[in-house]
Amino acid sequence: MNYSELEPLWYKDAVIYQLHVKSFFDSNDDGYGDFPGLMQKLDYLQELGVDTIWLLPFYPSPLRDDGYDIADYEGINPVYGDRKDFRNFVREAHNRGLKVITELVINHTSDQHPWFDASRKAPPGSSKRDFYVWSDTDTKYQDARIIFLDSEKSNWTWDPIAKQYYWHRFFHHQPDLNFDNPNVRRAIIKIMKFWLDLGVDGMRLDAIPYLIEREGTNCENLPDTHAILKEMRKVLDEEYPNRIFLAEANQWPTEVIQYFGNSDECHMAFHFPVMPRIYLAVHQEDRHPITEILRQTPDIPYDCQWAMFLRNHDELTLEMVTDDERDYMYNAYAHDPMMRINLGIRRRLAPLLDYSRDKIKLLNSILFSMPGTPIVYYGDEIGMGENIFLGDRHGVRTPMQWNGDRNAGFSKALFAKLYSAPIMDPVTGYQAINVEAQNLDPSSLLNWMRSVIKLRKQHKVFGRGTLEILYPENRKILAYKRSFEGETVLVVANLSRYPQSVSLDLPDYAGVTPIEMFGLVPFHPITEEKYTLTLAGHSFYWLQLATNKVSPFAETAPLALKSVESQSIYVVDTVSSINTLLTSPFKKILENRIIPQFIRGQRWFGKKSKNVTSTKVNDWIDLSASTGLQSGMLVLEIHYSDGEMDLYNMFVALEIESQDSDAQALPSKAPAIIAELTDKDRKAILYDALDNEKFNAGILSYITEDKRIRGQVGFVESFKLPAFEVISAKGELASPVKRVESEQSNSSIIYGNRFILKLFRHLEPGLNPDYEISRYLTETSPFSQVPAAAGVLGYTNPRLATLYTLGLLQEYVQNQGDAWSYTVAEFRRYYERCSTKATLLSKMTPPAVPLSELVNIEPPEEVFELLGVYIKDAAKLGARTAEMHIALGKPSDLTAFQPEPISRNELIDISSTMRYDVVKVFKLLEQKVRTAEPDLVNSIKSLLLYRPKVVDLLDRLATINEELTKIRCHGDYHLGQVLYSGGDFFILDFEGEPSKPLELRIAKQTPLKDVAGMVRSFSYASYASLFLFTHNRAEDLEAFLPWAKACEAWSSASFLKGYLQAMEGSSLVPSDRSDFFRALLPFMIDKAFYEIFYEVNNRPDWLRVPVSSVLEYLKAGAFYSEEY
Repeated sequence: MNYSELEPLWYKDAVIYQLHVKSFFDSNDDGYGDFPGLMQKLDYLQELGVDTIWLLPFYPSPLRDDGYDIADYEGINPVYGDRKDFRNFVREAHNRGLKVITELVINHTSDQHPWFDASRKAPPGSSKRDFYVWSDTDTKYQDARIIFLDSEKSNWTWDPIAKQYYWHRFFHHQPDLNFDNPNVRRAIIKIMKFWLDLGVDGMRLDAIPYLIEREGTNCENLPDTHAILKEMRKVLDEEYPNRIFLAEANQWPTEVIQYFGNSDECHMAFHFPVMPRIYLAVHQEDRHPITEILRQTPDIPYDCQWAMFLRNHDELTLEMVTDDERDYMYNAYAHDPMMRINLGIRRRLAPLLDYSRDKIKLLNSILFSMPGTPIVYYGDEIGMGENIFLGDRHGVRTPMQWNGDRNAGFSKALFAKLYSAPIMDPVTGYQAINVEAQNLDPSSLLNWMRSVIKLRKQHKVFGRGTLEILYPENRKILAYKRSFEGETVLVVANLSRYPQSVSLDLPDYAGVTPIEMFGLVPFHPITEEKYTLTLAGHSFYWLQLATNKVSPFAETAPLALKSVESQSIYVVDTVSSINTLLTSPFKKILENRIIPQFIRGQRWFGKKSKNVTSTKVNDWIDLSASTGLQSGMLVLEIHYSDGEMDLYNMFVALEIESQDSDAQALPSKAPAIIAELTDKDRKAILYDALDNEKFNAGILSYITEDKRIRGQVGFVESFKLPAFEVISAKGELASPVKRVESEQSNSSIIYGNRFILKLFRHLEPGLNPDYEISRYLTETSPFSQVPAAAGVLGYTNPRLATLYTLGLLQEYVQNQGDAWSYTVAEFRRYYERCSTKATLLSKMTPPAVPLSELVNIEPPEEVFELLGVYIKDAAKLGARTAEMHIALGKPSDLTAFQPEPISRNELIDISSTMRYDVVKVFKLLEQKVRTAEPDLVNSIKSLLLYRPKVVDLLDRLATINEELTKIRCHGDYHLGQVLYSGGDFFILDFEGEPSKPLELRIAKQTPLKDVAGMVRSFSYASYASLFLFTHNRAEDLEAFLPWAKACEAWSSASFLKGYLQAMEGSSLVPSDRSDFFRALLPFMIDKAFYEIFYEVNNRPDWLRVPVSSVLEYLKAGAFYSEEY
């Protein structure tokens, strides 16, 4: 490992895994784990996500204290291996990016150490005798406490050979070294350098508060102890940069911080007092134990770090709690005296928490989100149990449970030879709880631990951020914020076993949409009011408090409710009505100041990148009589600096302060406020009328009246269509009337479970194709899988003799969301299944045949096992797509819908247009390749080499044998334009690509363009779900790419199979399969190159999706059997 290139503060972002070599894996079947065995399991640790391994003592030892009684500091206990094995282990760990921390037990040795043997035999006063602390009496240092009261009566023990007492702070067989002797300090530094030379990345300094003894003190935390640590640190920094010391000092935080010094002693130190208080807080269902100890924890130097843990190899120490707290902990967690040892509890994490998965996840969520570096004790990631009937602390040091085979898969030795029996009880025994079983279960604790570890590692805020504790009224809720370099994470944990609601004061984040970090799910936005959350029992949230910028992989975020504050309150002559307002001088202020600012914050305004030079209210129509509110529609003329002009509509309402109200009567309509007004008598607000339920209900009533309302220039007209009565006859209109918040270029209003009104905000002359096609498929050529067209709103400008479509009323289809969301969710579950069934990849990989042949192959049962019912759903969507095209392709008396053959010259024109667009994208890629990410450069270079072949394939469109037909098509067909409803699909949004002019969107074209759009959508869905699945495990992305390709291939083939079967006998597409795929390929390439153009300019991280797809398409025989 090149330590000079290592991030100096790497330990702040680390996740440490603590293990004992003897407990992990036995490679030679002698009953003991060893270094070769540990080396075989490094891949497991890498997959877990940890990046640092902390090894318990592995030195030669009589093992009376499980290795902390060291007999040779520079040796390896033979049962664990030898130095060569250790060097190999360190090398392999480093090759995987794993660091290694070992124990430097410097306070004491075993009484079997050669140093002690020499010391006890040397004459008093000699250098060898002074290697340890000797006395003629046992009365010195009486103020020092006895740590192990269970087994030791004194800190002095008589040695019959030396004929003196020797000092020991722990067991009597562990004599303390004498650090007043310079030879001892030199010897310890020599040992330190020995292991650092072997590649160790850090050292845990065991029991360092007790290095020095002084009369009249408690012999803990003495100044001379710190002088020794500074001496060791100086050597470390000078000769071994970027290695670390981890201090074990079981003291109060105000004393522990001394071991950081001025960043010249230890880099890290354990935070012992916080650990038992986490358990206290959960059992008491009160945050106080945690918040109080954190409040009392002093700040530490920036380059120092706390080490946090829930359990480890020792007892759950209760030294740093009050007597009352200790009694409570014993009663709550160690009712059986066998569970207690010294001043602590000898139990593992899972049994301490009654094996409750929710409590285990809750405590880990606190561990991984608190300030400090988290430490995971081996086996806790799978919920291993304990054996309290084993002596000392051996009950939490049993063999790792790898599988349900003999000896838990830890060793093939005879059971009697094992250093310890594995856990074998029916609840937590190795046959019930083991790595292999949990690997196969996507919802297992092990897989959850992998996700939380990887999520933490992606956000430096957890290891380096500041802490701000929140104090909501509900004391059962623990809440705090972590902040670092512009990122803030809100952690909210329910310490109660019952559901809880909490209200948090977050005024500084008003307008922000919190993102739940595990699923990238947007929560409702924060407002100036208290932010309310509801949590299930023992649950938690990690919420990223970023601005309303949602990951491209997440579902669409709801509309932010941040107040739009006016620069000022506008004074007008009167606020009596919409008409008086728009005929007053205020109209100029509205046009010049207010509207330009307001529209930039609206999602329906699609030209935010353009410079608006002026806006004008071209016309307004008073809708007050129809809606029962002072309201109207404005026709806005918006001019840009490039000379272009657009028309938009805006619905406004006026709310006037009540004359007889004692208090201000204006409601809070923060997201919709356009302007605040006042005259000499009262105040008013002008706001977006679509936020008012009464206004929206009035619009529906107006549509039913087939009525015309005149404005200043033109008029608005409404017509109900024949389907309106049919839909209305199904029952009463259900409440509520609701505006759809996730709107984009249009605005939509849902009327109970009967109707949905889509309002087209950008006005274009002519009939909107969504209205045209929806009505055609409702009345003329019925297709049941579109929402029926029930009514229409139009605006006419007589001066220009121009009609504009304002809105389309359709039947509301009960649904489970759009097909994009459904598909991404299903594909994400697919990847979760794949993660536990890696051996099925070969079965899942499609055979190496052209797509034209793959559609005829029945997928193997493994495809159905992993993709589930989605394979059949994709085929059904293909069939519905074909049925749509057949309905649109029937002979018609309407010229706009009459199918027409595509002439050879038209095909040449189509391929020429495609070629022009593709050449433009190739030029863009030539520039992009210079700045692309390294892993993308080779793909772009490969694609650039294919330029002649791409052009040739596009030109071949004109050589198709069978005649192609053009019809009215969807025009912008992808999974987001389809609703998933009860196992079936409804197709909607027939506007075409919004960026294209209307004349192109209503033009007839081959159905193959719709087919290509949907197949490309499957490609994007497979990758979007993969990005979601790996967002906490980015290092797994490459490994899952073959699964993504298989997912895309089988779902696309299933869709095409369903489409082709339903199109049997239709002349709309080539009946010959080879011709069909030969004709489809150019449209696939054209669509993919459009995506490349878009991604280069908008989402460079997604560029690999269309680039890799095109490279796949260009492989010889990818689409049809002939070479191309």
